[in-house]
Amino acid sequence: MNLNPRLLFIAFAAVCAMSLVPVLVKSVNANVVTIGAIRISFALIFLTPVLIFSGTLKGLSFKDWLGLAIVGLIFGSHWWTYFYAIKQSSAAMGAIALSTYGIHLLLLNWVFNAQRISRLDTIAVGTSVLGCILVAPELNFDNQMTWGFSVGVISGVLYAMLPLLHQRIAHIPTMTRSWGQFAFTGVFFLALWQQFEWPSANGDWWRLAVMGVVSTLIGHSLWVKASTELPAVVTSTAYYFYIPIAMILSFVFLDEQITSKMILGAALIIGANMALALLPWWSKRRRNLH
Repeated sequence: MNLNPRLLFIAFAAVCAMSLVPVLVKSVNANVVTIGAIRISFALIFLTPVLIFSGTLKGLSFKDWLGLAIVGLIFGSHWWTYFYAIKQSSAAMGAIALSTYGIHLLLLNWVFNAQRISRLDTIAVGTSVLGCILVAPELNFDNQMTWGFSVGVISGVLYAMLPLLHQRIAHIPTMTRSWGQFAFTGVFFLALWQQFEWPSANGDWWRLAVMGVVSTLIGHSLWVKASTELPAVVTSTAYYFYIPIAMILSFVFLDEQITSKMILGAALIIGANMALALLPWWSKRRRNLH
């Protein structure tokens, strides 16, 4: 496997940029809709002129627009549930909950693409579920932290749907798909405009700007490049650095309590998801050696 150090650095930089989100969401006073609307606005302000002047939007068919709309609305739902989970629980728990998406992707492939689930896959799913039980403070939805964490897991399901949906519109150029995803996410938050509250706290604006420019525009663009040019097994593994970085940042900047139980649960979830990413590559490598 030939790995370009520059691309590895880009992948790590993208993960670092995206891992700022849980801490920034938790630290702002703005509500979920305000965060989503302003964050997506920053990305669209930069991307829309590029797409208009390039003329790539003219060649899209009705079916293409429909595909972009579905992707954007699912992505908007993912953002809403993710931000809500962080607000209700904590930055660290929100990040850990989202990390279950690899397990959801496996199950979605089984349901919609008839992908066979092996015994090792079943063990990985069980390990991830055990990790979730350990992370949740108690198995009671009346507990705000548990409820927030559970919504974060639902956000992971929505996030796992995105690769499957993108595969169906893979003929659309990457930048156009990114813009379409952001544009219809904007429509999603526009539909919730009555819940929008203009940020009042002085510190909210710079935090929202960092989310919009650094985490969304720069982080997403770098991740698209890295995930396009690096082997899938590398980007799948690199993504999970998001969780320990987010946990460290939440501990340092938000003074959140990171218990040994949370660390163990996070390790089980991350380990199970990484195993799902690495096992197919390892099996293929062994077959090639023989």
